[in-house]
Amino acid sequence: MLRLVLFDLDGTLADTAPDITTAANRALAEIGRGPLPLERVRECVSSGSRPILHLGLTPAEQKDESLLTQLSQRLFAHYAADPVSATRLFAGLDSLLQNLATRRIIWGVVSNKPESLAQATLAGLSPAPMPSCLIGGDTLPRQKPDPLPLLEACRRCGVAPENTLYVGDARVDVLAARAASIPVAVAGFGYAPEPAIVATWAPDYYADNVASLEQILIGLSEFDPAAA
Repeated sequence: MLRLVLFDLDGTLADTAPDITTAANRALAEIGRGPLPLERVRECVSSGSRPILHLGLTPAEQKDESLLTQLSQRLFAHYAADPVSATRLFAGLDSLLQNLATRRIIWGVVSNKPESLAQATLAGLSPAPMPSCLIGGDTLPRQKPDPLPLLEACRRCGVAPENTLYVGDARVDVLAARAASIPVAVAGFGYAPEPAIVATWAPDYYADNVASLEQILIGLSEFDPAAA
């Protein structure tokens, strides 16, 4: 029986690319670079700050560790100052979370985003109900694709991995779930690549929209609100 749903944050639960793009462009502008297009940044969000910054740098600069560290710090500083100016939950996820609560299924977030930034994002979005746990990329000694963050989220929520579903948008999410023996669904409505690529990851489920994800969750739930 499904008792816990864990979500990746960027590109799965929320469309964060607009604010990340703004932060990246502000950091790059400090070294005289022009703006990056939103769609290019959206393709890189799940891989972290450095691949995003690479889009605005020369090949030589992409190998400059000092420059990359400096720009990453500036990106995070700009982002922390205003993480939810344009960020929104993907359409329909607010009602999905309410449906989970009706079915007595709790939810949480496991992201490689630094915990403080993930907390700020969720605080700004104010989903209802709020998550029962949050694991960020720096919460523990290891991050995805290591299974530790997912297993720790299960431990904190008091739910066994077999009664959990992880929902993500990147291959690293599938790898982490597999290593933790947790069923995994890929959110095709988020930042995931085309379905043919996702199929090579072999997730347990694929949801091309929020409605199909909700049907997957309902199918895994044995609780019938109408009978309660």
